[in-house]
Amino acid sequence: MKRIKILVATYNGAKYISEQLESILNQKDVDVDVFISDDGSTDNTLQVIKNDFPDLITKTNTPGTGAAATNFLNMVSNLNFDENFDYVAFSDQDDIWLPQKMKNAVEKLDSEQAHLYCSNLTKWDTATGDLILLKKDFAQRKYDFLFEGGSAGCTYVFTKDFAKDFQFFLKDVQSVNWKYFSHDWLTYFFARSRNLKVVIDSQSYIHYRLHDSNVHGHLNKLSIATIREKSKQVLNGYYQSQIKEFIKYLDISTEEYKIYKLFLGNYFQRNYVIWKYNKDLMRDNKKKTMFIILNLLNFR
Repeated sequence: MKRIKILVATYNGAKYISEQLESILNQKDVDVDVFISDDGSTDNTLQVIKNDFPDLITKTNTPGTGAAATNFLNMVSNLNFDENFDYVAFSDQDDIWLPQKMKNAVEKLDSEQAHLYCSNLTKWDTATGDLILLKKDFAQRKYDFLFEGGSAGCTYVFTKDFAKDFQFFLKDVQSVNWKYFSHDWLTYFFARSRNLKVVIDSQSYIHYRLHDSNVHGHLNKLSIATIREKSKQVLNGYYQSQIKEFIKYLDISTEEYKIYKLFLGNYFQRNYVIWKYNKDLMRDNKKKTMFIILNLLNFR
């Protein structure tokens, strides 16, 4: 039976953590090995875990890393590959996993000989109880990893060999001053920029809980406020700030590096890149259209 190392990042998650851990431990037809890294919770998260799941291994970061993304990647950086596991998965602290989530992921990885798995997910608005599919399985584009991740990190599962290579890569990644640092985008970027196969599943096996305390989950709500906030980020140079970091990890002889350098140029260079490569930059046509419009409006 396949064994999966589940990396759970927690911070002030006492309200939902027991439900999430229960759903992880109830995974069917796989063995799960849960490791929890707490980022200095000030509520009773650790006490809840200790009371409800006394056998689970929990580490406390002192001081805290300050970001879930950093917490996740620190766990990858500290994986011990002498331990018995076949795959690694990321888990948030407040979702619900359906029982077949891990079984389906490893079957997809095996059948498609892929290195990284991610999937669609189901938005769960706790205020209304609504469950709505959040589609991520648009056809992959040649350069999509330059401007977006594969899906939410909580859907990611990857092979042990991928984890070894990723751990080595992370030794050179400096995220302390990286604004909007995203572990899911970085993981997808690493895979695709190294020509490692990624599969994006059309099925959803996770209820992705949206609530007021989400770090990023609220941005997946379709509302005027969300559109305004995302648009403001782009107009304030969101993509430029990300590219200045990602470009450090590309070979200067590649087409990807050339795209990034032009995008970081002046207004006309940036929009030339978007015009020339537009079919290859983003998977979702609606997102791509907004991306094009906002960059035409951005004279920074």
